[in-house]
Amino acid sequence: MRTIILSIRGLYREPHTIRNVIPFLSVAFVLAIVSMLVANRVDNAILAAIMEVSWIFPAFAFLAFRHGDVVLRCRLLRLCRSFKLHGYDDRRPRLLRRDNVNECLERFRFRSCIPTIEWERRLPQLEMLFQSKIHKVKTSAANIRIIDLYVVKKDLPKLIAWDDSYILDGRKFAVGEGFEGKVIWDAAEMPHGMVAGTSGAGKSATIRCLCYQATRKGFNVCILDFKGGGDFAGFDGTIISEPEAARDVLVSLLAEVRARMAAFRAAGVSNIDEHNALGRELRTPWLFVVDEAAEVFDVKPRDKDEKELYAEIDKTLRTLARMSRAAGVHLLLGIIRPDADVIAGQIKNNLLWRACGYFADPAASRIVLDSDKATTLPPDVKGRFIVGDQEVQTYYFPVPKTAGN
Repeated sequence: MRTIILSIRGLYREPHTIRNVIPFLSVAFVLAIVSMLVANRVDNAILAAIMEVSWIFPAFAFLAFRHGDVVLRCRLLRLCRSFKLHGYDDRRPRLLRRDNVNECLERFRFRSCIPTIEWERRLPQLEMLFQSKIHKVKTSAANIRIIDLYVVKKDLPKLIAWDDSYILDGRKFAVGEGFEGKVIWDAAEMPHGMVAGTSGAGKSATIRCLCYQATRKGFNVCILDFKGGGDFAGFDGTIISEPEAARDVLVSLLAEVRARMAAFRAAGVSNIDEHNALGRELRTPWLFVVDEAAEVFDVKPRDKDEKELYAEIDKTLRTLARMSRAAGVHLLLGIIRPDADVIAGQIKNNLLWRACGYFADPAASRIVLDSDKATTLPPDVKGRFIVGDQEVQTYYFPVPKTAGN
């Protein structure tokens, strides 16, 4: 009976209900026609009546095997037996239902007294069972005995071109799309960010997309790029390629932050959003980008005068990272590997929002994410990052076309 219930639920599983119903109806119709044709050739009335309704049994068998996950449950039972996977009540997991989250993700819900940590330990075996990658294991908020396994049905696209319809209101930035839907960076909640990854991972394209959104929102955008700014050619914003100019801008920006904080105190508000809501002198948010941040923070190859200049830049950035949140000034750093000897802990610890591209070295992944997830990314796909705890394909924003490029 439970198999029939699961089958019917699977038949009406969203978001592809029509695709599920049509095959079942087609099979049932063909079986019914065949049963009636056979029944018409039988002389015995009782046998003919039985033949007329006999199509119901193979039709429901088709339904059970297609949507009742009979094979899956048998395989799960064998897996639990082989690994002695059972809960404190000595019972094995029971499949309750199966749902489509979206086109890329499918959810399997189990009733189980097995702790979540034990499910996570068995992820390699479970992935072999489902013949697909498992996105995550999650306990239901309403009942800790309900375990949800999110299984990947379809991989993320390898390229998602930027479209202006993705632009969000306020200080929210559209980053890309993950298995659970659109991914955003809410700078009001996490004011400073970091985009890390090996060369060619797509850091600059991701930063370029965020900068474009900031300019469309009316932000003051300033990009510090000691490589010459080639990745931002034709960009509508201030690009700084010289350390002296960078120091001057940062000192001016720090003075602006202090002036804003004084104005907020005088107005009796705590941040830029509350101040602008008063309708008085509006303060424009800032996005200050440091691309290839190692060029700024790594002063070992510099001479004495350059070290002093870069040390002043470093000090100012640390101060901004600590105190600029309420003032509406946001830092975004692009870096290959944020080692402790390259980027100061005061700055790194304030970069709460992080996007991490592929790393072959688990240690590098742990520096950024405190986990090895970045090593599981496909190394040949540009723009594929771990944001938060999920895999994301970031939007691709090309270098604007100009007469020079």
